[in-house]
Amino acid sequence: MAGVSHANYSLSFQANQEQLWEAQREKYNNTLKLLTKGQRERFREEAETLRDYPLYPYLKYREYSRYISSVSKEELDEFIDEFSDSPLAGWLRRKWINNLASQKDWDTYLQEYRLGQYDTKYDCYYYWAQYKVGDRETAFAGARQLWLVGASQDNACDPLFEVWKTTGEMFGDLAWERTALAMANKKIQLARYLENHLPKELQPLSREWRDLYRDPRRLKYMKRYTKWGDSARPLLITAFSRLIRKDEKLAQELWPQYAATFNFSAAERAKVANEFAFVLAVRKQDNADFWLSQAAQYGYDDELIPIGIRHALYEQDWSRLRIWLTLLNEQQWQDETWQYWQARAESKLGEVDLAQLPQIRIDQYHVDVLTYQQRFSQALYNKDQFMDLLPDSVVKAKFTRYDPVARLEKLSEQRNFYGFLASERLNKPLNLNIEPTQVREEDLNAMIAQPAVQRARELFAINELNLARSEWEHLIRRTNEQERSILAHLAYIWGWHHPAIRAAYQSDAYNNLEIRFPTAFETVVNKYASSSGLDTDWVFSLIRQESAFMPQARSSVGAMGMMQIMPRTAKQLSRSIGIPTPSTHDMLTPETNIKLGTHYMSQLQQQFNGNIILATAAYNAGPHRANAWQPTYLPVSGDIWVETIPFKETRNYVKNILTYQAIYRHHLGKEVKLSHALKLIPAKKMQVTVMR
Repeated sequence: MAGVSHANYSLSFQANQEQLWEAQREKYNNTLKLLTKGQRERFREEAETLRDYPLYPYLKYREYSRYISSVSKEELDEFIDEFSDSPLAGWLRRKWINNLASQKDWDTYLQEYRLGQYDTKYDCYYYWAQYKVGDRETAFAGARQLWLVGASQDNACDPLFEVWKTTGEMFGDLAWERTALAMANKKIQLARYLENHLPKELQPLSREWRDLYRDPRRLKYMKRYTKWGDSARPLLITAFSRLIRKDEKLAQELWPQYAATFNFSAAERAKVANEFAFVLAVRKQDNADFWLSQAAQYGYDDELIPIGIRHALYEQDWSRLRIWLTLLNEQQWQDETWQYWQARAESKLGEVDLAQLPQIRIDQYHVDVLTYQQRFSQALYNKDQFMDLLPDSVVKAKFTRYDPVARLEKLSEQRNFYGFLASERLNKPLNLNIEPTQVREEDLNAMIAQPAVQRARELFAINELNLARSEWEHLIRRTNEQERSILAHLAYIWGWHHPAIRAAYQSDAYNNLEIRFPTAFETVVNKYASSSGLDTDWVFSLIRQESAFMPQARSSVGAMGMMQIMPRTAKQLSRSIGIPTPSTHDMLTPETNIKLGTHYMSQLQQQFNGNIILATAAYNAGPHRANAWQPTYLPVSGDIWVETIPFKETRNYVKNILTYQAIYRHHLGKEVKLSHALKLIPAKKMQVTVMR
């Protein structure tokens, strides 16, 4: 870590610059006002006096953006060359390209724009430009490609589609193909629009498709669909996908009837089986194992095997778990997650007896022709031919390499959730792999002198936080590992923790845990953790996960501040505490945000009787879900419970916070260990029983 002398030196160096810049800030703001008033000449005169100010490029960018139609190619290139180290260069070029389309300068547009460079709006302009210069073949080929998607395109595509429409291609089969894409993408209004492009005989099918989407229980009346024969298959697959989620019992009653009546393809049967497997396993239904096996039989995507593994784990069926683990390819199998559970299964079962392999139930009366890749899934139900069906390499890799202790030893070397779990199973200290790093004064000097760093720092100083982050991210992408390490130290010295964490992630400072896991805002955290009866390491870990210590963090769904609190939750919490509902500004200040967030953590901790794993899951997914996931009668080992959380986001969230807690316990001088709550997740209705 950078020593105190480094920090003092760099801050002193920066202070000398900031004294000069502070005097220029007011002039910078006043100069921008001239541009707003349309006084371009006076703006230029004043801007020239600010050439040495770090934000001078933003003055030029604002001027060129306002008068983009008069910016020449030479001026654009000069700006890009001079400020290539800033995101401004790319932003201005995009505005300039957009202006070419507005000005209908199609020859220049074709010279300057590359397909796929920006979003599809600009690709539409590109093909329209081809049409306008006389290349109808290229234009219409592009129109076909742009049109045949499962979502509405930008209005910029409309002129191109209008002229392409004259060819008649967008009607008939192509319209039906796009309808299928729209329905698969849940774009019902687009499918409705496309109905007018379909032949009359397909229009009733299109309407029924939309009706089935809205109410898949219409499947109860199968005679309605037999009149269309195999043409109805796409509708039915969509409907079953919806019905499985709305009423899995009815879906299971109806599917055998439809499967016997319609000539569904292997891919369609696989889709339905995978839907059943996913939904029933996530909901922990009794017959999930049947559908997991069906999906394995018909063909599966990469997500099915982890679902099968986790369902076997949920049932604590270790024999079945080990069979599912064999379905992972070699690369997947080496993943730390599955190596940990392979070791756990081996510890439970001992060495495998290849003559007594467990079976996974499959209905063999509905077997499609299987591909070579599906030989693994045959092995799930054909015990007698198991050795013949599994390649020797799989048997050697996954059954004869019995050594759970060696697996755990290897895992224990890692600083992650499974490494920590492995260490505790081996009764070893957790391996934090801490590597303090040093930076030289001259390296800090050189980095501070970079214009991009100065721009980011000055934008941060004038509270242009989004622009500051854009500059920083652009800088990180342009630097090597050693330079990012210096940036991480510099941002840490400034107390700019989120950018420091971002820079350290892919740098020589990756194992500098003081930078990557700072005890930032410690006074405020200690104050409210103490008053709420919370462990400080838990609070730090949650803030690190939620926002990486960015006070102004705002999510796409409206969560605010370092602890990412929703406005509605903030209102309820403030009422509970007895304070006025905080404003948006208040929610983005550490004091208010941490006060409310820790109060919410305390409520959850009490609701779940002190179990912080359940409370952590509740903070992310909501108390009602965490309560639903809590075992009903039998307590469950914490590692199993975490691994079988149905939501991937929440599952990873809980793993991260448990891992971060161990790191923060080290920072705070506590015993470095995983949460005691991991030993056992209590049942809602406890009863004396013996666990499997």
